[in-house]
Amino acid sequence: MAEQLPLKSFFEEGSIFMSKQLPHPQDETQGVPVSPVEHESVSQAAIERDVEERLRRIKRRRVRKPARNLIVTALSIVVMVVLLVGGIILSQPPASATSTTTSGTSNQSVATVAVPPHQTYNAQAPATPQGNTVNVTLTVKELLVSIAPGVAYHAWTFNGTVPGPVLRVRQGQLVHFTLVNDGSMPHSIDFHAAQTPWSVNYQPVAPGKSLSFTWRANYPGVFMYHCGAPVTIYHMVNGMYGAIIVDPASGWTPAQEFVLVQSEFYTSQLPDGTYTVDANKLNAGIPDYVVFNGYANQYKESPLVAKAGQRIRLFIVNAGPTLFSAFHVIGAIFSDTYVDGNPANHMVGNQTVMVPPGGGVAVELTVPEAGLYPFVTHSFVDVGKGAIGMLKVTS
Repeated sequence: MAEQLPLKSFFEEGSIFMSKQLPHPQDETQGVPVSPVEHESVSQAAIERDVEERLRRIKRRRVRKPARNLIVTALSIVVMVVLLVGGIILSQPPASATSTTTSGTSNQSVATVAVPPHQTYNAQAPATPQGNTVNVTLTVKELLVSIAPGVAYHAWTFNGTVPGPVLRVRQGQLVHFTLVNDGSMPHSIDFHAAQTPWSVNYQPVAPGKSLSFTWRANYPGVFMYHCGAPVTIYHMVNGMYGAIIVDPASGWTPAQEFVLVQSEFYTSQLPDGTYTVDANKLNAGIPDYVVFNGYANQYKESPLVAKAGQRIRLFIVNAGPTLFSAFHVIGAIFSDTYVDGNPANHMVGNQTVMVPPGGGVAVELTVPEAGLYPFVTHSFVDVGKGAIGMLKVTS
């Protein structure tokens, strides 16, 4: 829009113009002053010429302005069309892709990688091996795993599962251990159940290499094992953890036994629709998922099954890496609680047990009536993120 002149200034300019005294005209040929009558006619003619000139200038400006406006408008239309076409092209997914929105985050992405099918992690505790020595081999594998419906996560694993396999030995047994690194980066092992020099046996193993050492299971309990290569928290949060049970030398009383490993996932979606760790969420300690045995809510659909009146023993490890677990079975009381799974650390009649990151516990309960009994971490924010399952008790 053209700038408007204030009315006062406009009228002042007009009054100056209308009252302006022209110089006394001279006869250009004779140099003789013109008579007053002639002067008046000359002055009037000069004014008329001046007005006509001003009108011509105004008309020229009016002609030029529409032309300029037309050019600017045309250029604007061209730019808008280019941006619109470019935006449409950029927003189109590849021909082989399908647009999806996955649960757990608010991100939308183009999914080009199939989500691996989920197989329920077997929570049944394995049998204790016999003999004086036990051979254990863990192989590092980096692969996609499912951690929730529709969520394919780039995991680093022991033996291809998250968590790794449940290991079980007896107090006093000698463990011959081998770590095979089939991954793309250095990895290591850290057994919380072992007494062995970190500087010798817990050092990173290069890709394509292996490491073997021997240790004796001196203390009974339920322990965590994990990768300890730097930066350790990233190896752990990407799935490199598991549980190892060391039975007391005299063994446990018979029971229906299950193993639960609680852990967290901090996720960020990649352009291909898969997920990896989100460093900001990890550093803030705000996970997208809190799970038992690597998958959100998996034991709601596939409950753990026991019989009414039967002793049930739960071995619980909190792999973290950050949150505490407040483990609780709704509708039941723990008749016996063993901190770190050691029979010497005995408590009776607990409702909820606290398990710190890197810690473990063994709890026993007997349920007299058939029905469903949810198990949770009693931090209910984490329940909403997947830390819930069902214990189905039959008659």
